[in-house]
Amino acid sequence: MDLHSLLPLMEKMPAYNRLLDKINAARDNVSVAALDAARSYLIAAIYSMLELPIIVITAHPDKAKKLYDELLSWSPSPQVMYFPEPDALPYQRLASDAATEADRIHALYALVNNESSSTPPLIVTSAPALMYKTTPVADFMSTIHTIEPGMRVDPYKLLRRWESMGYRLESTAEVPGTMSHRGGIVDIYPTTSEMPVRLEFFGNTIDSIRLFEPVSQRSQSGVSAVTVTPATELLSLLLHRPKDLKTSLGSLDLSRCNPEAKAQFKQDLSMLQDRQRAPNMMFYAPL
Repeated sequence: MDLHSLLPLMEKMPAYNRLLDKINAARDNVSVAALDAARSYLIAAIYSMLELPIIVITAHPDKAKKLYDELLSWSPSPQVMYFPEPDALPYQRLASDAATEADRIHALYALVNNESSSTPPLIVTSAPALMYKTTPVADFMSTIHTIEPGMRVDPYKLLRRWESMGYRLESTAEVPGTMSHRGGIVDIYPTTSEMPVRLEFFGNTIDSIRLFEPVSQRSQSGVSAVTVTPATELLSLLLHRPKDLKTSLGSLDLSRCNPEAKAQFKQDLSMLQDRQRAPNMMFYAPL
């Protein structure tokens, strides 16, 4: 249900207009008491009027998700985003959910790309979701790049570059954060794209770029360009020089670990030194 047309009614309320004046003039915090049922309506109205980036933080993830779902009815904009809590905890060997990681990266990209966007982001998150270490802004921005037809680039160098950004090489690119390669065709599913894209090469020249269905793998319409963003928040681990990474992780005392744990550490270290994404990256988040 689209309730966006009801937002102008808020402008007829004197209390709301006084609140906007305080927000625009305030140098310090402005406190507001609102009923739970009215919060999404109030936030959507403020977002619509101020046209500024807004981050809404709740105490618990479930409340953040509920508020996000409500805001989609009041403000059905693609710039209304949810920044979820990661599935894996630091020092926990659990693979991150691709959709969760893509949602987090999409929100981060919206913030750093705000000046280039016509619509500012409205991001809903929770306190636990903000407690996890993420990549520095400089590292995040340094990896973002645009691919266009006619560009000359070695497909294998492009794949290695994406690998160092956290993309996983699979047989098919079906979920955000994956890529594939066969002959003169390179597929990638950017974390901020609604659909994966297919690059057709003629030698080392990108001949065409097309969207394609992730399930059927059928090519669709062509696009003039595609922006590739990171596929992991832990870019610093992949951007480290192999020598520095070996010094950092090589000093770990594994003497009390069982053989299976030792083998896992060595495998992860080898992958990170090759700038490949380890299966359990979140385990190394605190580093």
